[in-house]
Amino acid sequence: MTKHIKHFTHMSRRVCSTERGPMNGEFTQDWRCQDCGRLLGKTNGVQMQIRRKPFDYVVGFPVSATCPGCGSLNVTNTKQAR
Repeated sequence: MTKHIKHFTHMSRRVCSTERGPMNGEFTQDWRCQDCGRLLGKTNGVQMQIRRKPFDYVVGFPVSATCPGCGSLNVTNTKQAR
């Protein structure tokens, strides 16, 4: 009997920690929607963390995301989110 994939969602919630980042894996800088100001993700200067329940993504740059609030497309290719 195989386990259903929902039993493995805990793996998607792991935060990637890196020693070379300026904040040592702490995602502290906000990335907000350019139109409505809703929080889209957080960056540590090396990677971007985007949380949309039940998933938690850690991605590299450039990053694009559609705002779940207003639907506008947001793109950042800088490692310092604004």
